[in-house]
Amino acid sequence: MKKRFQLVILIGLILIIGFVLKQWSSIILYSAGIFVELCGMIIAIRLLFFDRRVTSSKIAWIAAIFILPIFGVIIYWFFGRNPQNRIFQHNQIEEMDRITDTIHELAPYTKGQKPPHLSKRIEHLTQIQPVNGNRLTLLTNGEETFPALLESMRQAQDHIHIQYYIYRSDAIGQEIRDLLIERAEAGVEVKFMYDAWGSSKLSEHFLAPMRKVGIKIHAFDPLGSIWIARTANLRNHRKMVVIDGQIGFTGGLNVGEEYRSNSKEFVIWRDTHIKIEGPAVMELQESFLVDWVYMENKADSAKPFVDSAGLARYFSPEPVGDNWAQVIYGGPYDKEKWVRDALLDLMDSAKESVWITSPYFVPDEEALAVIRRVAMSGIDVRIILPGKGDRGISFYGSNGNIETMIEAGAKVYAYRDDSFIHAKQVLVDGECGAVGTANFDVRSFRLNHELMVFLYDRDDAILKMQQDFERDFAESHLYTMADMDKKSTFTKMKENLSSLLSPIL
Repeated sequence: MKKRFQLVILIGLILIIGFVLKQWSSIILYSAGIFVELCGMIIAIRLLFFDRRVTSSKIAWIAAIFILPIFGVIIYWFFGRNPQNRIFQHNQIEEMDRITDTIHELAPYTKGQKPPHLSKRIEHLTQIQPVNGNRLTLLTNGEETFPALLESMRQAQDHIHIQYYIYRSDAIGQEIRDLLIERAEAGVEVKFMYDAWGSSKLSEHFLAPMRKVGIKIHAFDPLGSIWIARTANLRNHRKMVVIDGQIGFTGGLNVGEEYRSNSKEFVIWRDTHIKIEGPAVMELQESFLVDWVYMENKADSAKPFVDSAGLARYFSPEPVGDNWAQVIYGGPYDKEKWVRDALLDLMDSAKESVWITSPYFVPDEEALAVIRRVAMSGIDVRIILPGKGDRGISFYGSNGNIETMIEAGAKVYAYRDDSFIHAKQVLVDGECGAVGTANFDVRSFRLNHELMVFLYDRDDAILKMQQDFERDFAESHLYTMADMDKKSTFTKMKENLSSLLSPIL
């Protein structure tokens, strides 16, 4: 009887709603349209007079709102809000600051040593010091990266901290998961973090065996959160693994079979990772734990990492080499764009050459101006972009900047058109460089949480980076102005539209 009564009530409500919509649909739709237009006007006024983001971003959002009034307003609500206006909860602020303040107050490893001049400039800029005593190993593609990563994880004795933007549940994803489970069963502490957007297909069925053995797991800024409107577009793009506080891995590779060149779409997935042993691992650890306590969001969540026992356990890497390194990380909530500005300082220091590899080349106005000025100053600027893209808008947005770079005197290359180049690296004068997770685009510079490792010694890692660049140049097509002239009108329209939308991509 109760179920029948509920069914009658439900049918009655449906009939009432249907009657109202039939009688008043035109008025409702008209009112809704007026409301959306008013929302668009309010957003536009707020962007023009009260928002401190760059002008290109404001224009892009205003264009989106007025070209697509309804969808533009909805998209802005979820993806366009200024991260600088984000209000964090008290526990998040307290515990994140507790980690960074404690680590940055530790006695420097560089005491009595003279760091490279450029590293001191970047230290003043970012408040992150360069450190000596590292052994740096550049890893080319998945064929070098995954065996090195798996071997180091097998040797873990105390803890493994692992974080990825994309983590797939395919063969390599399962292999790493099963190894994490094995080490957890052996008593190793395992913390596993993935970005909720980039790894949205990662199922609870895949994660359950990890939870069963005590592995702690966080999805960074979950999509099901009530706060999704303020975090949906601000993703954690970092990829890193920290083992026993002594060994670290970071770079362009996520976890998935395509990163081992096992893909129907691309013959080769060209990527670069780096293995760090020594004091620079501290900053990787710091970056991971800052994100971890942010997700924990509870009082004293940082205490186990920064008390005397925690510092000895997590932040006491032993010097094992003689390389300088500087790990710079940042994100959308920072007042300054540390990763972008450090990269611009690196390129601005060039005396002879700047070589860049990036799968997406859609820089903001300031970054584009710097790299164009460097090229116009007679520096050998070379940029390698994909010859075949993985995402249409980003691919056309990148190609939209080729002509202006050629006009400035740069050489722009398209990597082989049956493969994809995903490496994020910069080499300056063949003597110093950077490798990490940040693309040369607005999203990495302003919207993502990113990390780059700066290298200052013409040693094995830099020499290998140079060799990789030279091999990639040989396998790429050098664009000319003749190639630009051959573009169809439709292609130019797609590039111009993608460039317009680039500040909000």
